[in-house]
Amino acid sequence: MASIPASDVSDRPWQGEWTATALVVILCTGISISNAVELLLLVLITFKKRSGLYFWSLLITSFSVLPYSVGFFIAYIKMHPRLLGDILNNIGWAILITGQSIVLYSRLGLILQSKKTLRNLLIFILVNGFVLYTTTTILHYGTYHPNASIAGRFLDGIHIMEKIQMTLFCIQEFYISALYIREVRRLSRVLERGGRGRRTMWELGVINVVIVVLDIALLALEYLGFSILEQVFKGVAYSYKLKMEFAILGKLVDVSGVGEGRHLDDPSNSLGHDSTKVGSGHNSLPGKRFSCAKSEVEHVAVV
Repeated sequence: MASIPASDVSDRPWQGEWTATALVVILCTGISISNAVELLLLVLITFKKRSGLYFWSLLITSFSVLPYSVGFFIAYIKMHPRLLGDILNNIGWAILITGQSIVLYSRLGLILQSKKTLRNLLIFILVNGFVLYTTTTILHYGTYHPNASIAGRFLDGIHIMEKIQMTLFCIQEFYISALYIREVRRLSRVLERGGRGRRTMWELGVINVVIVVLDIALLALEYLGFSILEQVFKGVAYSYKLKMEFAILGKLVDVSGVGEGRHLDDPSNSLGHDSTKVGSGHNSLPGKRFSCAKSEVEHVAVV
């Protein structure tokens, strides 16, 4: 084995040398795959009724970590055929990014009252994804053009587009997280001080702050020019974000008081206008009664 330069964490592609960058790629790929397998098992074991937007978005997004991470690793070590890893990575990337936002969106409905805001948010997620994926994919595969001059132009374009799409996707998740934090602050005021519900609301807020920090870290790597590290760390970051989402679900269901025999995405109740009582006396939790029964969704603490 070749010596490993201690400070050689760079954006240099794989050259058959065991650099620090190569070891980071291997480590992050292993962590991402391990997290994805764990998430898939947890989702399949936890959800007794396998239906609804939250279940499918969580399941599909968790699975997408696998093609994303494996595809990037194949492309990084330049395994033939050349396009195999690239295609796997790009398919996984598209599902992973929008899937994470859909997971956030589907759970946001448990505490957000505004039907209009939820509808506009879903439209924004889908349109943003379509426009950015289409543009980025065209520019990316344009770099395979046999004419070196034309391929170079596409390469210049993709370098710019990578920063644009990452920034816009981060803004998208920042916005969803901001809605969470706003609702958490509002709901914490009506929950009993020191009670389980209020504590869970603050836990939810902290998790969304951590999600924002992970997004900022990814964005910083991209703008600093560490594209390889950014791409491989993305699988790790998103798999942990999914684990954090999964960990808080049961607590949020308990606090929302929606465990009375319906499922999270029951169409007849997903956009209702009932208020859900929490605790006793005059305390109440304003919001739509999103149905997610304890009998159908067991809470599993994910570490």
